Amino acid sequence: MEKNNKESIREYARRWSEVAAQVNPPMLEKEMISLFFNTFKAPYFEYLVRSSAQHFTDLTVIAERIKQAIGIGKIADPIENNDFG
Repeated sequence: MEKNNKESIREYARRWSEVAAQVNPPMLEKEMISLFFNTFKAPYFEYLVRSSAQHFTDLTVIAERIKQAIGIGKIADPIENNDFG
């Protein structure tokens, strides 16, 4: 599953968690966090993997903060720098 460019981080997290909730047996929170941040590309992935989020909702907030930091230029957007593969 990938994030649609038109949806917000929160919308994507909601959609992703709805799909994850269908897994049987249910995933542990730790598994959900790991799988969720692996769906992101740079620079989100690098920052999310370094986070110490204990809960899925915390990871969503961190991803939103990364997006805000990219928007104000605090984190370089690899697409703009042509560093994104």
